Amino acid sequence: MVSERGAFAPRSFARDYTKSLMLRASLFPLPPEATRVILGGESSIDLGGLNIQDHRSARAFAKNYGYNLAIPAQKAHVVRVFGDAMEFLCTAILEGRAEDIPLEIRELRDPEDLVVWASLRPQEALSRWSCVVLRVMHTLFHIDHNVNLRYLKDIQAQVFEPYDRFLVALADGTWVLRGDYDVPLAAIERKQNKDRTSMLLKMLHKPENVAETIYDQIGIRFVAEDRLGVLLVIRFLLDHHVLMPTHIKPSRSRNLLLNMEALQAWMEELPPGFKVPSMGSPEREAICARLVPKTRVDGGNPFMSQDYAAVQFTVRTLIRLPNPAVAALKRISEGLSPGEAGRARIPELIQEQEEFTFFFAHEVQVMEPSGFQSARSGPASHGEYKQRQRDAARKRVLRGIRSEEAPC
Repeated sequence: MVSERGAFAPRSFARDYTKSLMLRASLFPLPPEATRVILGGESSIDLGGLNIQDHRSARAFAKNYGYNLAIPAQKAHVVRVFGDAMEFLCTAILEGRAEDIPLEIRELRDPEDLVVWASLRPQEALSRWSCVVLRVMHTLFHIDHNVNLRYLKDIQAQVFEPYDRFLVALADGTWVLRGDYDVPLAAIERKQNKDRTSMLLKMLHKPENVAETIYDQIGIRFVAEDRLGVLLVIRFLLDHHVLMPTHIKPSRSRNLLLNMEALQAWMEELPPGFKVPSMGSPEREAICARLVPKTRVDGGNPFMSQDYAAVQFTVRTLIRLPNPAVAALKRISEGLSPGEAGRARIPELIQEQEEFTFFFAHEVQVMEPSGFQSARSGPASHGEYKQRQRDAARKRVLRGIRSEEAPC
C-alpha cells in the first residue's frame, strides 16, 4: 500500500486492514471482482455490488481508488461528481423522474455511504440504486482525469492545421483540396469536441469504460463528389503527407463504401498515363457503380446504422505542447526585475524545460453526398445514432432496477 507521499504505508496499517477483511469473509468462494473482472475480463461497472462492510473499509477503498476523503479538496471533488452523476441520471437516463431514486441517496451527505450501501444485499433498492450512481460517478472520474481534455484547444489546432493548409472554401459553399493538384469537395465538417454528456453516453456503453478509448473527440469529415472522389481525397491527403500511413490505427479502419475486389480489378485495367480529368461523366458513373460493395460489411459498431456508408479511419498526430512549468516561470519572471530574474536563472530554467509531447488520435471520414445526406436524416443520422447510444447506456446503468433491464 502506498501513502500520499509515495512511500510505503506502515506495515501495521496494511496488516490490520488485511486482518479485518479476513475476519469478515472467508477466502473462498472468490468474489465476483475476481471471477468476473480479473479472471473473466468483464467491466467493473457491470458488477452487482461491492464488498465493503463499514466506513473504515469504505475510506480505504476510496483512498486506493484515488481519493483520500480526509483531504477536503479531494472529498469536495467527489461530492461534485456525485451531484453531476445525479443530474445526468435525472436528465439523460431517468428522463426527469428523479423520485425513482431513494430519498437516502438524493439527500446524501457522506459519499462513503454510497460505497457501504452498494455492498448491501442486491435485492435491496438502496443497494441497487447506489450501484447505479457509482457506475456513473466512476465514468465521470475517468472523464475528469483525462489529461488530453485539459489541452484540447491546443490539440485541436495542431490536429486540423495540416488539413487547413490545403482546404479552400469556394463562393458556392463547396470546398476544394488545393495543392499540387485540386480535388473538389461537396462539403467539409469538423468535430471539435464531445460535450460531457456525449462522452458519458459513449463511455457507458463501451466495455473499457475509460475516456482514453474515445477516438472521435476530434474529427474531420470530407464529402467527395462520388465514390471515385473518395479515392481522390485519400490519394491527395497521402500525396501531400497530411495522412501518414505510419500513424493510422489499423483496428479502427472501416470501409463501408467501396468494393475492394472491384477496385483492384479496375486499377489493373487502367491504361498507362490514365488521368481522372480525362474521364467522361458516363464512364465515371459506371466506375462508381462498379465500386459499390456487393454485401454489407460489418462496421464493428453495434450502434451504426446499416444505411451508414463511408470510409472511416483513425489517425494519430504527434502533439507538441510547452511544458506547464514554462507558464509558471514566466509569471514569476513578470513580477521580478530583469536583474532579479537573471540572478534567479529564470530565462535559463525556461530554456531547460522540455516539450510535453504525446500522440493524440482523431477520426477521419470520407463519404459521398448520398451518404452525407443519410448521416443527416433517417436511420443513419447522428440523432438516431445518439438515441441508440442513450438506450444502451440506460439499459446498462439501470441493471436490476427496471424489469426490462438485465439483473446485476
